[in-house]
Amino acid sequence: MNSRGVFRSIIWGLVALFIVAHLAGGWHFSNRVIDEGFTPAPNPIVATDVDVPFEEVSYTSTLGAFDAWYMPASSTTWVIHVHGLNATPAEPASLFADIQTAGYPQLSVTYRNDENQPEDPSGIFQYGVTEWEEMFAAVEYAQANGATQIVFAGYSTGASHVLSYVFRHNFDEIVGVIMDSGNIDFGTTLDYQASLEDLPVIGLQVPITMAWVAKFFTSLRVDVNWKSIDYVDKAERSLRVPVLAFHGEEDMTVPIETSIELAEENPDLVTLIQVPDAGHVDSFNVAYDTYIAEVLAFLESVS
Repeated sequence: MNSRGVFRSIIWGLVALFIVAHLAGGWHFSNRVIDEGFTPAPNPIVATDVDVPFEEVSYTSTLGAFDAWYMPASSTTWVIHVHGLNATPAEPASLFADIQTAGYPQLSVTYRNDENQPEDPSGIFQYGVTEWEEMFAAVEYAQANGATQIVFAGYSTGASHVLSYVFRHNFDEIVGVIMDSGNIDFGTTLDYQASLEDLPVIGLQVPITMAWVAKFFTSLRVDVNWKSIDYVDKAERSLRVPVLAFHGEEDMTVPIETSIELAEENPDLVTLIQVPDAGHVDSFNVAYDTYIAEVLAFLESVS
């Protein structure tokens, strides 16, 4: 075989190796994506960290009754808290007291696939594609109990559920959205998480192309449409209410770039507070005084 033939064989061998590695790596990572990103593993819902008196209530969605925590106050502007993936209504507990003292009633909700709550018929998380129905039902509950205006507060993946609902309903009573570490483009989140990992054995960084293959396999296996859960892309045409977004600059779970892009594409509606040294849903721990001051000012501005 001449040198040209040898060279050609080497090139085709490298191409074959590239394809096989991507298929094997993509399948491997798709297993993790499904296990960690789509398969429910709910935490127990306990109130040990909640020092504000609340009433356990229930509201009814299309799947049945869901539990929620209600904290009364005098205003007719309600704050509805929506926790993140496998978290609980206690996730924003450190904010409850100051928001209540400021006079705003609060409802911290559960939704499908939470512990002891109805399950999504698909058996997986849907990143707002179906969970928006609980947002709709929570608004109906608030309205039936005196709310005339609603501000949603979504934490991590809870923000995707909130935006999914808000983009579907142009109702005057939804006056604002607060987001913390918003996981509002899960496809980009997976690309980011892959970039932080090394391949087994060889130790090289996972290439973005392998992450794409993993997402392709995942879409085939759990029927996910990545475009449908990209709320950053939808926001330019569908966002109609003001948003106060917090994101920790050291967030290693959800890339801060998604919040930056949301703010850049919607500068008249989105105010982004970047918090140095804060990790995922950690901004109110790192900079509580600034955080709660911004939240209360936002609530006053939209009420």
